[in-house]
Amino acid sequence: MGIVVDREAFLNSLSLVQGIVERRNTVPILGHVLIEPVDGSIKLSATDLEVGISTEVACKSAGDKSLTLNARKLFEIVRETESEQVSIAPLEKDWIELKCGRARFKMMGLDPRSFPAMPSQSARKGTEAAPKRGGIKVSLTIAAGVLAGMIDKTIFAVSPDEARYNLSGVYLEACEPGKARMVATDGHRLSMIDRQVSGFAMEGGVIIPRKGLGELRKLLDQGGDAEVTLLLDGQLASLKRGATEVSMRLVEGEFPDYRGVIPKQSKYAITVKRDELLAAIKRAEIFSNERYHGVKLALASGTLTISSTSPEMGEATETLDVDYSGDEFAIGFNASYILQVLGVIPPETDVTLELSDEVSPGVIQIPSDTAFTYVVMPMRL
Repeated sequence: MGIVVDREAFLNSLSLVQGIVERRNTVPILGHVLIEPVDGSIKLSATDLEVGISTEVACKSAGDKSLTLNARKLFEIVRETESEQVSIAPLEKDWIELKCGRARFKMMGLDPRSFPAMPSQSARKGTEAAPKRGGIKVSLTIAAGVLAGMIDKTIFAVSPDEARYNLSGVYLEACEPGKARMVATDGHRLSMIDRQVSGFAMEGGVIIPRKGLGELRKLLDQGGDAEVTLLLDGQLASLKRGATEVSMRLVEGEFPDYRGVIPKQSKYAITVKRDELLAAIKRAEIFSNERYHGVKLALASGTLTISSTSPEMGEATETLDVDYSGDEFAIGFNASYILQVLGVIPPETDVTLELSDEVSPGVIQIPSDTAFTYVVMPMRL
């Protein structure tokens, strides 16, 4: 007997695994989702060998055989059908038949025995097969909303350069007992946030890969703001919520000494409305260089002028009123770096822009949340 599952529940579960499956891969099985019968339900699993996700779906019939199907094609079929339920039945030679109302589909599967093992903590219970990274074995128990906020305020600053593997994730450490810190940098800007977490302590830190952290972030949106537990064990990190588990291999390598990048003090501190600054930089960016996105911030008595210029296109200038009475000077920044951090700061919030001169890093902080710090390097315009 084959699988008979509610379409909506099946679609929701398939949507969770889509972020793991690579559109292009040299190993065909990595483009497939593994479907296994488990105690009257089915378990869906997907992995790219570094990040894995598994989730269970209640069903009317779970069948008695495991099978694999192309994850994206299966998702598209289930998404487009209007039937209330989906039936999946194995045929000969790894062919699979799907029935969705009056629609019929035949898909070629792959041998489920060739599906790779998931990078999962639960798979390691009772074994010592995998070496532990530096002896790290800790858990971080925290409200889902708080962890989601920490991820949002750091993941955008992760380096997209795959060659700089030690910058390809978010660094997590206990900066002091009972306080968790996340830090991300791409060498041009740095984003750091601290949060109180009762009982959290660890020696050193770990680098959580951006892709895995992104999938974990999606999971945090499921099920409200209840506490979740992030497990760190050796080279693995995992988080389970309800019937879904996201697991990943931690990034090897040493995270750079980020503390030396953060200015100990700045000469000037200007407080502006987040919404006003965001809108002004968006408008100025229209005439910025399409490759470097540079905008100029000029300070004078009582004003902050944001401008950009393009010899081929034109120029833009906008002035904001600020409480400033120091020397006049101007500094250039990549507009994208400023817009991205303002995008993760809540609307109608004051932000503090700390500057010293035209060559020193700028610092953005939130007066209502001093545990968040953003450092951005200037650029020549």
